[in-house]
Amino acid sequence: MLEKMGEINTEKVMKEFEQVTKNAGKIQKETLKNILELNSEAEYLQETGLNGRSDPDSFKECVPIVTHMDIDPYIQRILDGDSTNILTTKPITNVTLSSGTSQGKPKFVPFNDELFENTMQIYETSYAFRNREFPLNKSKGLFFVYSSKHFKTKGGLFAG
Repeated sequence: MLEKMGEINTEKVMKEFEQVTKNAGKIQKETLKNILELNSEAEYLQETGLNGRSDPDSFKECVPIVTHMDIDPYIQRILDGDSTNILTTKPITNVTLSSGTSQGKPKFVPFNDELFENTMQIYETSYAFRNREFPLNKSKGLFFVYSSKHFKTKGGLFAG
């Protein structure tokens, strides 16, 4: 899934990041709206009674604050191979393990392609700002990302 990253236009990445952070509140509302619209058919959101609404007030009214343990039954179904629209309408492609646990069990975090792309964007942004302070110039650098031992879930998803 991870391929070698190509050239990163650090100036462009930093400029885009600085632009969105100037309008963080607006961007957060737009992001929430997009997430809710894209996933309105997901089982979890259907059960909240949101009924396709995508505004922040409806979200606050209908969707409770939850812990990982609250959504663990949904995640377990995904791990066991249920590929229906449980938490998202986009297919879950793999799962990662968080660094913490819930009652001694590792916490699984489902990933789809969009979340993977967002994660890569975070790495690019971090790299751009780090490179501004500690420039690599024409040299090379090595970036370590911790990962646990990889395995397949009961349902065949890549985990680690």
